[in-house]
Amino acid sequence: MAGMLWITDREPGIRVLFAELLPEAEVLTPDELHSRLGIGQRPDAIVIDGTQLLELQPARRRTLLTLPRVLVCTGMSLASIPMNLVSGPGVAVLGKPFCVDDLEAAVEWVRGAPTQVSPENIGFGTVVQRRRVRSTRGRLPAR
Repeated sequence: MAGMLWITDREPGIRVLFAELLPEAEVLTPDELHSRLGIGQRPDAIVIDGTQLLELQPARRRTLLTLPRVLVCTGMSLASIPMNLVSGPGVAVLGKPFCVDDLEAAVEWVRGAPTQVSPENIGFGTVVQRRRVRSTRGRLPAR
């Protein structure tokens, strides 16, 4: 994705992780995000913590949700997130804890790569998830 990309999360480790995977992004603390939004700045894409998104003033939250790419990285259960926040073609959700495959898919999606959506997720926004092929190596045969 060309343009300005922001990463913000209340957990410093998550900010560092995404900053390493998206070196073109600008990393913001939650306070810095509030300041930037307060003066009318807006990125082209954002990676944001789910709780942090919910805590934003409704007008600021609506503004962010109109961006071309919004990745909500959250430890909240998906059922507890209001549907209107995660529905739409520009919004995807990455649940914490996440595996490496899902993290890679999320980074690709933020950069503009399309993501497959399984039928059970239609209408609930894109849940970033790669289908993992499970190997039977090392497993005991089922009886």
